[in-house]
Amino acid sequence: MRILFLTSATTSSGGARQALYLADGLHEHGHHVTFFTPRSSTLRPLSDTMSWADLPESPGKWKDALEAAMPAPGQGPCIVQAFHNKAVKRLAWHGLFWRRRGVVCVGYRGVVFRPGNPLTYWSPGIDAFVANSHACAKVLRGMGLGERRLAVIHNGIPAARLVPRRGADAMRAELGLPDGALLFGCVAHDGDVKGVAPLLRAFALACARHGAPSDGPDSVPASGNPHLVVVGVTPDRWQPLCAELGITDRVRLVEHSNCVADYLQLLDAFVLPSLSESMPNTLLEAICSGLPVIASQVGGVPELVRGNGLLVPPGDVPALTRALATAMGDASLRATWAEASRAIAPDFSTETRINRFEALYRTLLQRRGLSDA
Repeated sequence: MRILFLTSATTSSGGARQALYLADGLHEHGHHVTFFTPRSSTLRPLSDTMSWADLPESPGKWKDALEAAMPAPGQGPCIVQAFHNKAVKRLAWHGLFWRRRGVVCVGYRGVVFRPGNPLTYWSPGIDAFVANSHACAKVLRGMGLGERRLAVIHNGIPAARLVPRRGADAMRAELGLPDGALLFGCVAHDGDVKGVAPLLRAFALACARHGAPSDGPDSVPASGNPHLVVVGVTPDRWQPLCAELGITDRVRLVEHSNCVADYLQLLDAFVLPSLSESMPNTLLEAICSGLPVIASQVGGVPELVRGNGLLVPPGDVPALTRALATAMGDASLRATWAEASRAIAPDFSTETRINRFEALYRTLLQRRGLSDA
């Protein structure tokens, strides 16, 4: 198939990375893929095998740029898929003119808030929309998008993302973890939406409940000696709160890492305390690494927690405290959750995701009476 991807985003966000994982996978499956991005996109250095093309600075020139990469009229069909809001809006308009040319247009939605303008989703210029979670799809249905034009395809994690670059012993030494530490972990950033503050407060309370109270000579080590590593944050931003809570010695604060797998390999359980998400890549990486999970009940997260951990209301410190204390106190339960994560991990591989997109493309081509050759 001839496939064109376009995104208006300039960053390598989680959603942009998912688009690249898909494009790379389709290329490996033998499809002819061209990915249009702004020239300044930080996504481009992440793949040296992708055929990149410049999305013009002026949106008024996008149509001509895309048409130049399409097969000539009568030379076969083409799939055009848009990621991120600005690109999807343009596709809804340009797609109206491309139907006679044998172009199938696909929009993508990866956030759970309601779009401001429903006209994009009503446009007959887009053959179908893909949502990355059932929670996201529910929002689009509420705007009047029919089932025939809506598909749910979850995010996928490439196997390479799950391979550590450094050994576990070296990582433990770098973090200064004591022998036998029971390690919980989170990948986040400093924004309030990631829930780092509620996590730190809940962890402090859970440690106290578990028999591992504040730092100091009178603290009593808990069975398993719970510790927490938070990756992707600014240490200076969170050290005062850790000190206030008396958990400085139990918490490791790590700035951005290009290899989250280095940390996931150390964990006994993963925590996602976010206040809002659709289909978080970090949680998927933890599940695909076979970890038990404790996660906020937001967006598409309940679609990922299926017997492999606990869900808690977002921002609910007492509920998160109870969940952490439960995980701290029951190694057998953690093992059961880990086994469940390993069982569902294949559902969230990039290979599964690529196969589902290929099937969708073929269905859309058949509806239009077009060949996928």
